[in-house]
Amino acid sequence: MRLARRAAALACLVLAAAAGATRGAAQAPPAGGAAPAVALTPADSAVRAAFPGLLNASCPVEGVATGGQLAPQHLEALRAAGYRSVLDLRAPGEDRGYDEKRLARAAKLRYVNIPVTARTLDDRTFDRVRAFMRDPRHAPVMVHCRTGNRVGVVLVPWLVLDRGLSRDEAVAAAVRMGLESKPLLDRALDYVARRSAAR
Repeated sequence: MRLARRAAALACLVLAAAAGATRGAAQAPPAGGAAPAVALTPADSAVRAAFPGLLNASCPVEGVATGGQLAPQHLEALRAAGYRSVLDLRAPGEDRGYDEKRLARAAKLRYVNIPVTARTLDDRTFDRVRAFMRDPRHAPVMVHCRTGNRVGVVLVPWLVLDRGLSRDEAVAAAVRMGLESKPLLDRALDYVARRSAAR
């Protein structure tokens, strides 16, 4: 078990380092909503290969995989790859097609739900996601929503404020995760600006 976790962390570290060498300038999604085409990093490609069929699968930094809605087989694959936790950003009423919480726990994964909607996306939600992501007990972690859009939005503040990425690097990573909503991105960047000014 410890060896599997170490292997997962090492693989993501190597992939994230390779990804860092290929980062370019960020492109925010256009106002119309469609995300610009972006080149995947080697780490993103490795996560897509590890979890076939997972929409917008990405690896923005070591120990973190992201994507759209997980299928039951992804939970077993996560466990086999040494992941510890699943952070589900979908609201409880959203149809997942199966009991994700039960199957995640059956796979011995810690399951946490922090619902993110246009209505609930506020400072408290950003604070909760950042607190979860900073806790080393949760890593390696898979963060998902339905398509990856909300994942990209809520991880921008964590990437900038807690992981030290530039704003452009964080937005580029978020677009690779599936970010499409400029209005939601604007909320994330406003949060980053206010928290940065308060430091």
